[in-house]
Amino acid sequence: MSAKVATELGIPCIAEQAEIETNLSLIAGKTGLVDGNGSIDRKEQDPSDLGVEVSDESIDESEVDEEHPIGKVIVDFIHRVLDIEDCARLFISSAIDTYNLKYDELFAELDACSLDPDCISSAAEKIVNMREVAQVLRKLERHSKSLPIDTMERSLFVNIFSCYDKFVGELVFAIYRCAPHLYKNINRDMPLSEVLNYASIDDLKEVVLDKEVESLRRKSYIEQFKEFENRFGLPLTKFESWPNFVEMGQRRNLFTHCDGIVSKQYLQICKEQNCKVDKSVNAGDQLKIGGKYFFSACHVAAEVATMLGQTLWRKLIPDDLEVADISLNRLIFDFLQDESWKNAISLSKFALSLPKISKEVYKRMYAVNYAIALKAIDQPAAAKSVLDKFDWSATTYDFRLAYEVLVGDLDLASDLMVRLGQDGEFITELSYHDWPLFRDFRETEQFYNGYEAVYGYKYSAKLAEIVESKIQDADEHPHVAQ
Repeated sequence: MSAKVATELGIPCIAEQAEIETNLSLIAGKTGLVDGNGSIDRKEQDPSDLGVEVSDESIDESEVDEEHPIGKVIVDFIHRVLDIEDCARLFISSAIDTYNLKYDELFAELDACSLDPDCISSAAEKIVNMREVAQVLRKLERHSKSLPIDTMERSLFVNIFSCYDKFVGELVFAIYRCAPHLYKNINRDMPLSEVLNYASIDDLKEVVLDKEVESLRRKSYIEQFKEFENRFGLPLTKFESWPNFVEMGQRRNLFTHCDGIVSKQYLQICKEQNCKVDKSVNAGDQLKIGGKYFFSACHVAAEVATMLGQTLWRKLIPDDLEVADISLNRLIFDFLQDESWKNAISLSKFALSLPKISKEVYKRMYAVNYAIALKAIDQPAAAKSVLDKFDWSATTYDFRLAYEVLVGDLDLASDLMVRLGQDGEFITELSYHDWPLFRDFRETEQFYNGYEAVYGYKYSAKLAEIVESKIQDADEHPHVAQ
């Protein structure tokens, strides 16, 4: 197993959704033993003793990156959702401040020009003053009726689905290009005269697939999922957040076509799909969004897209199973790195529920990542429960170290650092500085002692060196927004 896998042992991509508290609708591997001298005695182990499935056909993870067509489509969509979240946090908060400041400025302007009539000597001055007051009052009226917060909020919400629609099309294209045999399942009539217009069969296939995608995009999300289920022969809607996703899509339709006014169709579809809709909501009411709902929608969209892409990928291209595992594990790792615990938890649960995982090592990584996120939200018992479904005693020191860190046996964890040595199967020196697995452990005396025993110098010394290197790299390669 290459060192690249080490970065997948989350051991930590959307920061945990910090809700905008303001009501947005307001505002009018290798093992090592210590010998008697304290030095590391390397011992070779039979791979079968490590508790990790080994195959002669293992994929070199260093050759796998996010540029796999399907993996790239999923990751690109996740980043678009992250962009939308960032815009909400930055610009809606700023808009709230600007809106309130404008009110203060207008009232100050009104106070300045609303003079006591007795203090105005001439009729001409009174007329000018009255005009100034009337002008400010018009500005106040316009400002009181403006809804910049709602407008921005709705625009960002609708944009989630614009990006999702693009994702669905790109996902279909990527799947068919990776599995061209699937073209046989497309049944579309086309006149011979039109067929003869294309220079090659590849051109024809591209046009036919493009028409399929356009037809799919015109369907509702419920119809899209049924289409996928019927075409590819697998269930796709049996997951917890499906009703939430359906309701989000229906709400998007309301904001797109009727300013958020509830329709009987919205209520009927939500009822059929067991969506949770407030009992007080009736046809004719106007829906709002708000910070809590908005960020929850972002989370659900990212989750649904990932699960859809991963499920179809694994079903339709089974030879890519390990590549799909690597891609999914990296995505979870990124969420952990960004301390987006909710996303990491939902995708880890999905990963562990998959009917087939390429290797035991990835299943254990999913479990470790799941436990990291649970512990981070102060659920240590739940984290231990996830880990205890596995036997870690026969695994590599890397996994055993991960287990002890997560269950809180810090003295044993420190001892395992020394046994592991400077480079394990997955864990290297930089792992101790970067991995979410060690987020809390890095603040303990046991960690500092173990680190110094392994590398011969203090953790703080290496940390300073890393920081200096990053600063220098940033100076040499400044990033400028396009």
